[in-house]
Amino acid sequence: MQESSLSQAIFQGVWELNSFHGLAFNPNLPALTNDFIFSDSYSGAIAFPSVGNKTRRSNGYDLVKFSTPKAETPNTALETLWQCTKEHYGLTAATAVTGAGGIPIEKIKLGHKAVLGSSEYTNLVSHYGLKFFPQARLPVGSSAAQLAKATFGTIRIFGIVGRALPFVAVGLAVFDAVSIGMCAYEARNGK
Repeated sequence: MQESSLSQAIFQGVWELNSFHGLAFNPNLPALTNDFIFSDSYSGAIAFPSVGNKTRRSNGYDLVKFSTPKAETPNTALETLWQCTKEHYGLTAATAVTGAGGIPIEKIKLGHKAVLGSSEYTNLVSHYGLKFFPQARLPVGSSAAQLAKATFGTIRIFGIVGRALPFVAVGLAVFDAVSIGMCAYEARNGK
């Protein structure tokens, strides 16, 4: 459909009504265009050919304007949930921080080599831990080091933290969801 100006569209519409539908609709086109332009506070408008009393000034048409009612919407659960979410994240932003720190990034993009048999991804916590604290490791042979090696595959402290972050982020997200849900429930039930 080709775009046209309002005055061109009105002219085309009047021409089609008169040519193809056998009507005798001859409105004052500049006045009709102005009426449609000044109808911005309305949701729509329709022009009908004037019939009946020709003594009043009608410009050859009657205009019917539609407006949307200004009914206030009731307080919904979504608004309550949004308010509780804003209140909750005003207190904690830990989920966003841990989530961002645990995002996997290709090692090559960060300047690390991918050792054969290891993952080709790392995260920001592990990267910055290796960059600023390369010697931060659990004591070799300790039970903590053995447990960390078996669980996370490394004894580097920031490597362990980096590999544990996705699990911590999921835990915090569950805590956030439960906390926000309880706030919304209490707000809706007046507790």
